[in-house]
Amino acid sequence: MLRARCTTVASARSTQDQTRAVASAARPTRRGLLLGLGASLAGLASGANSAQAAQLSDLVKPLVVSMDANGDGVLSVDEVRGAIQRSSGQAAPRLTVVQDVMAPVDFNNDGEVSVDEFSRGMALELGVDERWMRVMERDGGAGVSRAELAAGLGDLGRNADEVLRVAFDMADQNRDGRLNAAEAQRAMNMIATGLLGDYGEGL
Repeated sequence: MLRARCTTVASARSTQDQTRAVASAARPTRRGLLLGLGASLAGLASGANSAQAAQLSDLVKPLVVSMDANGDGVLSVDEVRGAIQRSSGQAAPRLTVVQDVMAPVDFNNDGEVSVDEFSRGMALELGVDERWMRVMERDGGAGVSRAELAAGLGDLGRNADEVLRVAFDMADQNRDGRLNAAEAQRAMNMIATGLLGDYGEGL
């Protein structure tokens, strides 16, 4: 009898564990939600004029502006959810959008996400290519310096300076003080992880 009860308990626990695993797997991730916007982002950014971009976020800002349905310069949860659903067909839960998509890019911690903040956050997901390098290389030298990286990314909140410093130093493998495209991609992966809590591989 005791053995039967133990077997029943073990079976119940196994079922609970499997249920939790399925629920966790079904829960949309921040990375997955942003990839829902990825096709639009990649297409728009590839056609943007990098010569006119003062910061990396300028490449994606037109897309983010189009998400701001009422034109008030601030993105609501419904506006972000609507953009994700239109682009990917995925209905993202409100709480997931708030916690995983919007909160990480509220860089000034005022409880709102402006078009500018969301643009800077999405720009962290761009892949490093020739267009990316053209925007970031500002002093005429080959490669991207730490100062150029900071200037090109813009205001990313109070932890950004330390995250950028560590990411730059770890990515600069030849220690020449400048990042080539491959090094810059490694740095951006670490910056996305440090600031947004996920591993960005570039849209």
